[in-house]
Amino acid sequence: LQELAVHYQVIDSIESELDAAALDELMVRVDIIPVSLALAQGAEESGWGTSRFAGEGNALFGQWSWDEKAMKPEQQRRAKGNYGIAAFETPLQSVMAHAQNLNTHRAYAGLRAKRAEMRRNGQSPTGRALAATLTSYSERGEEYVKTLYSIMDVNHLAAADEAYLGDGPNILLIPVGEGV
Repeated sequence: LQELAVHYQVIDSIESELDAAALDELMVRVDIIPVSLALAQGAEESGWGTSRFAGEGNALFGQWSWDEKAMKPEQQRRAKGNYGIAAFETPLQSVMAHAQNLNTHRAYAGLRAKRAEMRRNGQSPTGRALAATLTSYSERGEEYVKTLYSIMDVNHLAAADEAYLGDGPNILLIPVGEGV
C-alpha cells in the first residue's frame, strides 16, 4: 500500500504514514478510467492512430512533456515553453501514463470526484459522465468534451464500459441483422 500511495502521489515517500485520510484519497485515485473514455481520447488525441506522435512515439493521448526525450511539434508555440509530446516505448506505456495522469494531476480532480460520487451512489463510472470533467485536458475546453461525446456516440463505445477481461474461452461477436 505504501508503494501504491507513493505511485499515486498520495504520500511523498514509502516512509510516510498512510493514515485514514491518505488511504481514502488512495481509494479515490486507484480506480478505473472507463474504456469508452480512453478509446475516445486515444482516437481524438492520436488522429485515430495516424499522427506522427502515435506512429513514432506510441503517444496515444497527446500528453505534454518538458522532458528532453519528448517529441517536438513541427510548429512549437514558444509562449508555452520548450514542450513536446511524451513518447513511449510501447502503446501500453502510453495507456498507463494516461491513467496515471488522470488519477493524479490536479487538473483532473473533478474527474476523480465525479467517479467517487458515482461509486458512493452505487453507479459504475461511465466515459460519458467523466468526459464532462475534462475541459482542462485540451485548450478547446467544452468543444473537446463535445468531440469526445461524438466519438463515443458514433462508435457506440458506451458498451465497452461494461466489458471485462476473463480467463474463459474467446467469444466472437458477429453483428447480425439490418444494416450489417
